[in-house]
Parts: sequence; structure tokens; C-alpha cells
Amino acid sequence: MSFFNTLLGVCKGTEIFMQLFRLSPWKALWHLLILTTLCAIFITTVKTFPLYKDIDIACDAVAEQFGPVKFTDNGIFPSTEPGKGRVVQLTETATITYIPDLNTATLPDFDGENSTRGVFWSPGLVAGWYKTDATEYLLVPLIYAPQKARISARPFQKDGIMQYLKENSSAGNPFRLPVSSINAADMKIPVKIYATVITLGFQFLQILFQTVLLTALFTMIFNLVGSRNFKILKFRNIFVTAVYAGFPAIIVASFFPAFDLPLDFNTVFIFCFAVYFIYIMSRLERDLSGEKPETPADDDDFM
Repeated sequence: MSFFNTLLGVCKGTEIFMQLFRLSPWKALWHLLILTTLCAIFITTVKTFPLYKDIDIACDAVAEQFGPVKFTDNGIFPSTEPGKGRVVQLTETATITYIPDLNTATLPDFDGENSTRGVFWSPGLVAGWYKTDATEYLLVPLIYAPQKARISARPFQKDGIMQYLKENSSAGNPFRLPVSSINAADMKIPVKIYATVITLGFQFLQILFQTVLLTALFTMIFNLVGSRNFKILKFRNIFVTAVYAGFPAIIVASFFPAFDLPLDFNTVFIFCFAVYFIYIMSRLERDLSGEKPETPADDDDFM
């Protein structure tokens, strides 16, 4: 059974699950990878096209305010007023904060009323920041000496940001980049590619992790506490059913992050998957009629 025929079948109704639960778990996981990739591409496409406009605006703003970025033996500096610290509003929600000397400077007001993300730039470190809530910030090194900077999943309070920047900053030309200067206006395409790859990877991993986790959890629950007809199904049969039951939920949930709808992917997926999977298992219980299913040892139609 091909991927697209299977996808159409699970979205049309439950009859196809009398065939699907007999399939190999490897084939079910292969189909899950295909659907995850397609949905991640869909979300990335919808989200990144508006982002491209912001990237164009941001690169032009950096070029106008800082001039070409120079990579020297003492670190990374702007061509325009390298000794002057400043905060530049790149877009409505993003800023770039240039701090020429981390040892003497204090943290400026880098997040305005609507700013939720941005970049800290010092001669020895360039780090991105993202506002996770009203008082906490996630920091990610972007340009740094590999032996110096550390990536932390722990969000920081505002008063801990300068300490993080100081501890992870390194001067003395630690970056070993093959260029001496970069004009931000010429970096639009590389930045867009980078943003697209990061978004695609994040969406793919989020969808895959959520679906595999919920699939395994519900499989174990039904395997342990299922009724008599459920107990004649092997663990692999329930697992395959759960994988395919998640397909409509993945598709529906993908629209929410793509179009910035109120609920997030996880919430929508959990609700849709749980309801559909329980309904499918109740139909299988009714249709099995006490007959133990035969699971084929091999499935030639892998795709």
C-alpha cells in the first residue's frame, strides 16, 4: 500500500485500519517520516516567506547603521563608530545590541515594548536572544570561539545576561573566518537559507518527537489495559494503528504554527490524536469479532 493511498484512506475513514494494523512497524515509521517531512516543509514555507521581508529590512538596517562588519585580530567590529554602543531596532520585534566593551558597559535597554528576539554583538561574541516570557531570555551563541562559548538550554534573567556574555566572549581573532569584512546588505541570501534550514529542522524534530512519544504512550496503555479483543493484538499491531491514527492529527495541527493560530501544535495534536485513536480502537474491537489477526512477516510494498 503506497504512502498517498494510505494517507487518503486514514483521512477518509476507519475501514482501512483493518488492513493497516497488519503492516510492518518499519513501514509505518517510514510513512511517518514522509508525512513529517511534508508537514515540516509546509510549515516552513508558510512561516519563512514573511520572514524573508524582515531579513531584507534587518540586513539593510545593519548595513546603514554599522557599515561593513570587520573581522580583526581584536575581534568583530563595525566600520561606523566602533567604540559607540547602541541598540538598533531591526524590525517591529527584533533588535541588535552592539556592546563594544563588555567589561565596562552596562546592559542597555535592548528589548523594547514589542521586541521578542534579537542579537547581542560584542567584539568577542555574537549571540542571539529570544524572550521566552516576561522576565526570561534564551541565549544562543551565533559567532564565537568554539572552545569558549557554551550553549545553555536554561533561560536567563535579565541580570544574568551580561555575566553570560562576559564568560563566553573571546577576543584575539578567535573566529578564524576566511574573510576580513562582510557587508550585511550582501548577506540576505545566506541568512535566508540559514533561517529556512533552522526552521525546517525545528519543525521536523518537533513533529517527529511529539508523534513518536504519544504513539508509544498510547500503545503501552492499550497494550496493558485494553479489553479482551485488544489483548489479542500484538504490541506491534497497536503501535502501527497508533502511528497511522496520528496522520490526520499531524495534518490538522500543522496549520496552527504555520498561520500563528491561537493553539500550538502539541495541544492540537494531542487532542485530535487521542480522540481519533480511541475511536479507531473501539471500531477495531467491534470488527475483530474475536479473530486473532495474522501479521505478515514481510511487506514488499515498502513505499
